[in-house]
Amino acid sequence: MAVFCYRLRGVLRAATALHVGSGARTGVIKHCLPFIPGSVIRGAVGTAIMKSVCRLDEPLADHESCEYFSECLYAQLFGEEFGKKSNIYFRFAYPLHLKCNKPFLPAPKTLARCQNPQCRKEFDALISLFECDACSGSVKPYEGFKCEGCGSLERQPLNICRITLTAVDKGRASAAQVAGAGTLHTLEIIPKGAKFAFDIIVDGDFGGAVDVVKTVLVKALPDEGIGGSKSRGLGKIEVEDLHVEGLDDDVVRKRAEEIDVQRFSVRLISPMVLGGKMLESTSLLEAARRAYTWVFHEGKPRLPEVKLKGKRVGVEMFSGWSLKTRKRRRLEPAVSAGSVFQFRCDEDSRELALALASLEYHAVGTYKPHGCGQVVIEAAR
Repeated sequence: MAVFCYRLRGVLRAATALHVGSGARTGVIKHCLPFIPGSVIRGAVGTAIMKSVCRLDEPLADHESCEYFSECLYAQLFGEEFGKKSNIYFRFAYPLHLKCNKPFLPAPKTLARCQNPQCRKEFDALISLFECDACSGSVKPYEGFKCEGCGSLERQPLNICRITLTAVDKGRASAAQVAGAGTLHTLEIIPKGAKFAFDIIVDGDFGGAVDVVKTVLVKALPDEGIGGSKSRGLGKIEVEDLHVEGLDDDVVRKRAEEIDVQRFSVRLISPMVLGGKMLESTSLLEAARRAYTWVFHEGKPRLPEVKLKGKRVGVEMFSGWSLKTRKRRRLEPAVSAGSVFQFRCDEDSRELALALASLEYHAVGTYKPHGCGQVVIEAAR
């Protein structure tokens, strides 16, 4: 069978401390995320690929004016920067639970836990309980992360530390004044040795590019680094346990057999950008049709109607960095990771099951190459 994509999976290990900025600040403290967004990995890998494949002494800022643009591997893979289809997708890298070697994913918004320290019973339901049925203690929604393997819950899966630095005014070559704090500012950092599970998808038509991406990950990415304050010694990473597999549609067919399309939930494992809207029946079906076409290389299938029966969601703002313009993209509203949408279908449709299974690889909404819109199809809650 034809391969519809190549998946590169492995572990990112922090060789030095990392600062993955969230954009949030408290005074002079710059906060740090406990995971690595796909856009951060995409930026570092994209820059490394650009440098390694460019035929010029120095890559042009305006790539489309380059005489080699039509045959440039960077332009072919990162097509969304030039108004074309992207052929490489970077997923969010979440911290590994070292006890079971599985990642900590954002906890479902449907998850709640008894507040009694002697009970701590967990509940995962669309309709929240207010009282524990085991000890009559109060039940509150859980905010944090859940291990994909053993199910352990952690409010913060990493020990975020803080370091205080002196701000530098590069223009004047002197210490810079930070309002209210003199020349000092504080960074939150991920400590050295932290590990993250990463996942990169390359379109099946670009199998020849996989070796280039693999080489960049192993040899160039450690030098390129990720996150902020790289000039201060932060951001160095190493890639471990890297392996590549070609996925054909048989993988999707097997996954489809596990999905009950008559009652199912869609859980986000990364933020979803959908033009400021929530996931509805029509947007789910349209995304599923596109995913089906991508996997099976066929026309969009006719899918039965599905109905949204309930949801538990959070909202946030999403932005990213444009490699083409070298500027931050505009802020857009997003549905938070962990949000859950529950659907019902009156038909037991094999085509719908295949489309939903395909969606787990293709994602929903915009900014898919940046890791947004990753979903997991689960049993109804």
